[in-house]
Amino acid sequence: MSRLPPLPDLDWPDSQNSAAPFARDHGDVYFSGEGLSEKRTVFLSGCGLPDAWSGREHFTVGELGFGTGLNLLALWDLWRRHRPSPTACLNYLSFEGALIRKDDAARIHAAWPELGELSQQLLASWPDRARGLQRIHLPDGLTLTLAIDDISAAIPQARAKCDAWFLDGFAPSKNPGMWSAETLNHVARLSAPNARAATYTVAGDVRRNLEAAGFSVAKMPGHGRKKERLEARLIAERPPIASVPKTVTIVGAGIAGACAAHAFLRRGCDVTVIDRGSSTGAGASGNPLALVMPRLDAADGPAARALVEAWLYARRFYPALGSDAVQQLDAKHLPRSEKEQLRFAKLIADPPLDETILQQLEHGIAHLNAIAVRPRMALPYLMHGATLRFGASIADIAELPADLVIVCAGIGLADIGVHAPALAGRLGQLESMPASGSPNAIADGGYAVEAFGQLVFGATFEAAHGEPQITDAARLQNLETLARLRPDITPADITSRAAIRATTQDRLPFAGAMPDNEKAPDGTPAPFSPHRLIGGLGSRGFLWAPLLAEFVASEAFGEPSPIEANVAECLNPGRFLARAARRGG
Repeated sequence: MSRLPPLPDLDWPDSQNSAAPFARDHGDVYFSGEGLSEKRTVFLSGCGLPDAWSGREHFTVGELGFGTGLNLLALWDLWRRHRPSPTACLNYLSFEGALIRKDDAARIHAAWPELGELSQQLLASWPDRARGLQRIHLPDGLTLTLAIDDISAAIPQARAKCDAWFLDGFAPSKNPGMWSAETLNHVARLSAPNARAATYTVAGDVRRNLEAAGFSVAKMPGHGRKKERLEARLIAERPPIASVPKTVTIVGAGIAGACAAHAFLRRGCDVTVIDRGSSTGAGASGNPLALVMPRLDAADGPAARALVEAWLYARRFYPALGSDAVQQLDAKHLPRSEKEQLRFAKLIADPPLDETILQQLEHGIAHLNAIAVRPRMALPYLMHGATLRFGASIADIAELPADLVIVCAGIGLADIGVHAPALAGRLGQLESMPASGSPNAIADGGYAVEAFGQLVFGATFEAAHGEPQITDAARLQNLETLARLRPDITPADITSRAAIRATTQDRLPFAGAMPDNEKAPDGTPAPFSPHRLIGGLGSRGFLWAPLLAEFVASEAFGEPSPIEANVAECLNPGRFLARAARRGG
């Protein structure tokens, strides 16, 4: 199976009065001629909207079959007119096997000019062609989480509690996997108690599969040429509504802490950020520039998927900070060895991303619209609205007054008594100098990035002993990197900076609940604290931090997860303890 998801094979109608293309690969149309009015009757009214979200600050809708995005637009329009409060949030979790192109979506949306403004905003953030989950923030408190993959692969990995479901795959006879007993069992698993579901089909297999999954099912009058439709409700007692954090304390004012602050501030929390340093970005996050680009794996798997999802989220996240903090640029990635050249060849032969993001060069690859971040502007922006406490000494995080504590302390975790994955410090020195060229970047293990009137190059990656120290040997190594990557530049007026990065033994970061102890009394892996960790970001902190912070915040608020279950497992802070337990020590 190709790592890139397929594109739908569309056949456009001859009639100018129909906006619905025919999907040759499924032998079905995306919607009937009634289009928008059918969507409103079958799905919005069928799920009792807007009454179902009355008085709710958080509401989640699930969907099988993102299709043209028309269901989302219809829901968004209703939400705008009947939003419970100015701070209420609507999450939309959707599954799609073959995402249509943005231009095709625009052609379809044009049939309903009353949705024109919403369509433009959705098209401006149209998902990328890539397998996995994509998290997209839209106006009006609306967040889209889109899973692009075969439904049999995608839905078992999802985590959510949906209050309503739009079951809108192609006809069951044309697309049986979307309506199978296994799929609808997962719909039930991903549902909140008493969740409602609606669909246009009344096929007997669908009714029976819904009932077997725990839904009560009723036929209702149809719409247009369809005589009947289905409404369903999950039969379950409603437990007490889980509380969400109102006060959050974040330990660490680097990029992980700043992104965590931003994620919880956006959800209306009262956020305090504390740091033992004297300002934001006192550690590695305080470099003059950060280059955000991925190191993509040639094979698929949870770790490779995590990198792709972090990269796609970062590409959307940083440009919103504004031109004072972020400049976009194309980054060349050159191989340093024959082994890496072979890796690049495998990557291009079966790419995880299409040519709008990843391109082959004569020597190496290009990451289009990579990002240069200016931390001294970005970090304060992300923490705007939080209470900042610098020079703070922390003996025990249990003493911090907050509903939730997020520890993003880098290599300083051990200093505050947190039981966490063993971290190794890696000293990184880089050099900067004035520059006047257009934004650009080139890397081959070392890197040189030019943006905001300066050139930053390096960086070393060596064992750290004690406090970070600037050395002549490290500067010489970085000058050799500059000469290799940018022989056109004569170095002058160089300034050096050194900082320590925190890395894990498997070079992947961690995010999630922190272990309470190294082992539980029976020798099994540790139980977990209600507080959360984000760390081990290594030399790609600015790539990882936005998605990891969004994951932790989504988990705290009971929202759909922006990463798959197996991705969350490979990033779990307790993974090293579990491995040690399996080894018997």
